[in-house]
Amino acid sequence: MTLKTGFFTLCKALILVAGLVATFSPHGAMATEEGDVKNSWAFNLTLYGWMPGVDGKFSAGRFNKSVDASFIDIAEELRNFPLAFMGRFETHYERLGLYVDGNYMDLDFEPRFDQGISKGLSSQLGIMEYGVMYRLFGTPAKEQVGHWAEKTRSNMLEVYAGGRTIWLDNQVEFRGIGSASASESLTSPLIGGRFTVEFSPEWFVQVDGNGGGFGMDDVDFAGSVMGMVGYRTTLFGVPTSLEAGYRALRLDLKKRIIETNVIMSGPFIGLTGYW
Repeated sequence: MTLKTGFFTLCKALILVAGLVATFSPHGAMATEEGDVKNSWAFNLTLYGWMPGVDGKFSAGRFNKSVDASFIDIAEELRNFPLAFMGRFETHYERLGLYVDGNYMDLDFEPRFDQGISKGLSSQLGIMEYGVMYRLFGTPAKEQVGHWAEKTRSNMLEVYAGGRTIWLDNQVEFRGIGSASASESLTSPLIGGRFTVEFSPEWFVQVDGNGGGFGMDDVDFAGSVMGMVGYRTTLFGVPTSLEAGYRALRLDLKKRIIETNVIMSGPFIGLTGYW
């Protein structure tokens, strides 16, 4: 399975933004060298494994492919095992926060029937979300991490606004005559919210939803909904949470000769470290 150049571009951008945030943030706490000012910065890094099903339509020019496959069925639809992962980095100061969220999905479809000249269609999606968030109520992030062992409870509501950059490449292979492809990069705004309910000092439920596009840069709509159950613990002395849930991502994109109308949804598991 070949990772396209656009994916590496997204990765470089993700690493750069996260590095700048991580480098800049600690300087806000330098005034604590005499102990007069409290360090209010906090960070967290999340890694996810996602197992999505696919329902939608991918196209490149006059050629298209409709797919409706659960994760169980996906092995029959794909020529290669699907690649899908995501990572998220957040930095918080008091109730204000910055976030960068990177996703990549590589889907290589077999033709549903052996008739015709098409051998199948491959689609690579790279998605990077970034923005500013504000905690309307709930314990500030640094206080929550600082009192991790005390297992204090605090329901939280956060709102956020930012942008979403989508890199998309669709490629159709033809029998004996090569292939045709189309690639685009699209950027549009997004707004969303995240609500966390803590049922016990260890267990919590979180719901996160956002939407965007609004027709900017030919993105009719791009949004996701995620719900999960989490368990807080400590791993190798680091405050940690384990998460499991369900995520759905919808993309309605059309630019020039490339078009994607798809819903990807399925369960995921994650691991988050806090400091």
